[in-house]
Amino acid sequence: MCTAISQNGYFGRTLDLEGSRGEEAVIMPRRFPVRFLREADMAQHPAIIGCALVNEGVPLWFDALSEYGLAAACLNFPEYATYLEPKADKINLASFELIPFVLSKCRNLREAEELLKHCNITPDSVSPAFPATPLHWMIADREGCIAVEPTAGGLIIYNDPFGVLTNSPPFPVHRDNVMLHPKLTPSSASGLPGDWSSESRFLRALFAKKYTAVSGVSDFFHILDSVSVPLGCGKKDWRTVYTSCADLDRGDYYFTTYENREIKKISLDFANVNSDSLAVFSMREEKAMALK
Repeated sequence: MCTAISQNGYFGRTLDLEGSRGEEAVIMPRRFPVRFLREADMAQHPAIIGCALVNEGVPLWFDALSEYGLAAACLNFPEYATYLEPKADKINLASFELIPFVLSKCRNLREAEELLKHCNITPDSVSPAFPATPLHWMIADREGCIAVEPTAGGLIIYNDPFGVLTNSPPFPVHRDNVMLHPKLTPSSASGLPGDWSSESRFLRALFAKKYTAVSGVSDFFHILDSVSVPLGCGKKDWRTVYTSCADLDRGDYYFTTYENREIKKISLDFANVNSDSLAVFSMREEKAMALK
């Protein structure tokens, strides 16, 4: 249960789980070594900022932004994600490697689309403790947005004119569902679904995006508030663990957590971007700056 959106130079998401996984706000400087299971390591790359679970010194990104303004988020894609065995004629990446690989290699969405045509997602996991999660991805810059889904036929790239992605079912189902609700307006929103299913959150996020003038970070968070999951309203003990907003132009990363609705910020100038060491910030302490 997650929702990602892109609008007016901002990119962000909700992470909806039964509780925190220990995620942290992270800056990965240009010289931090990025290692891949089946592809060549990278000694240098653009600086990257976002939210990750740091496992044995390796950031496993939930969502991230490069210093060039290219952003990506992974969302749960159960029952549909199909990972394939390595192929000799492809770039072979584990699901947790796609975000750092694309953001390290590409400066913009056009380059990312071209690179992804040559990628294959394998069933490799980071460790026995972290089995491969079924994922799909949203990738965007200021010029556009795509949804990327691993299928039995390979990696499929969809133009996403809505700038919205949720979870299963596949993107074409969400796209067709939008066509079934053409007349929703603020004065006539009868029929706008209010539950927390993936299909309903997609429609509600799109509705909020369409009719909310996004002129700043606070406006962006209000859009994501429309799909935020209160504890007890979703399945089991799920809730919106955190909500993020990345400024694609400035390289700033903002977030709130379920426990603390104050908007906090980290930015690339919080760290030496030419370093070879991660800069890690707790999302549940006062280490990050409050939005003024």
